Amino acid sequence: MKKFKYIGYTAQGAKQVGTLEAENYTEAYAALNYQGITVIKLEEIQTDLATTLENFYLKMKLSGQWQGIFFRQLSVMLGVMTLHESLKVLTDAAKNHPSQKILSGLHAAVGEGQNLSAALSRYDIIFGGDAIQSVEIGERSGNLQEVTAQLARQTERNYETEKKVRGAMYYPIFVLLAALIAMVVLVNVTLPVFENFFAQQGGNLPTVTLILLYGGRFMSRYWFLILILLTGGIIGGIYLLRKFTALKMFADKMKLTIKLLRETELRNFFGRLAFLLESGVTLDEAVKLCADATKNLHVKNILEEVKFSVERGATLSDTLAEKNMPSLYIGLIVTGETGGELVNMLRQCETMADFEVEEILRTLPAKAEIFGTLLAGIIVATLAFAVILPILDTTNLL
Repeated sequence: MKKFKYIGYTAQGAKQVGTLEAENYTEAYAALNYQGITVIKLEEIQTDLATTLENFYLKMKLSGQWQGIFFRQLSVMLGVMTLHESLKVLTDAAKNHPSQKILSGLHAAVGEGQNLSAALSRYDIIFGGDAIQSVEIGERSGNLQEVTAQLARQTERNYETEKKVRGAMYYPIFVLLAALIAMVVLVNVTLPVFENFFAQQGGNLPTVTLILLYGGRFMSRYWFLILILLTGGIIGGIYLLRKFTALKMFADKMKLTIKLLRETELRNFFGRLAFLLESGVTLDEAVKLCADATKNLHVKNILEEVKFSVERGATLSDTLAEKNMPSLYIGLIVTGETGGELVNMLRQCETMADFEVEEILRTLPAKAEIFGTLLAGIIVATLAFAVILPILDTTNLL
């Protein structure tokens, strides 16, 4: 995806400045025209390496926790002061903090007359398209304070999910590191003793021991080359995913086979759709905005098909049922459509999906420990065989 900067005017004659992502100029123009913006200037943004590295550093430093705090503070301040004044207070409070540069840029952009969404789009690598899009809707509906409060809750919830997943992965990672250290010691200290002894006696080491010995030596001798190949493979994989849409589509589809990722995606979709409908956005437009907000290409493709079906008069429940949405969610959506309480039922779906996510996260540490224990058992058993078998074979050589 390429990034474009545009200048245009809305149907009401208001000047609009911002950025968007699209495959090419044609798609960028089409997206802006769909939003009712008459484009005056559109150009691709060429990001230099220094800017990319700086933005990546800021993204690493400013986690989801900071974003949640930012939107929550902004929501509270918007109740008693203007947006420009709120950003000024936040900028002054962030002295010597990594966020100071971003807050200063937001304050300056709003002071120049830009919308907050346009200002946030300068740092979309940090805030993400979902947040920027939500802020833009809040500005259109005049409900920015409630939108920022909603973003704070959503960002904090996603951050907690990520933190719990990372925490559950610590145990297997530490087990793997300990096993690697043990293997290095074994290969470089213990096994060479058996190798020399067997060579003197004219015997051969067991196959398991030879594989571990030669494999360990190869890794010790060519570790730098292996590191380069792994790094190149990761970079190449990322490049291929970004270059070939079909490959990215397949990878995103495979992600949804993992229940945690699938339920998280559903939770975000239901919450986002309910919020958009509450803001007065029509159903087809709300589904379109949900499609634009998600980073999963497979989900984006499904939601675009749902949007076209809704535009032709189909119900949301029928179109989602055709896309293999879980029947429990479909039942709630049908109830909402029938009783005129679709927003409330979508909120109920969001709550249920959130419960599923929390249940998965609750059992994840135990599952990770089981996986780590099994992994440790396999590695220890392999190392033990590599040492014990030569010892047993020495009786045949003496």
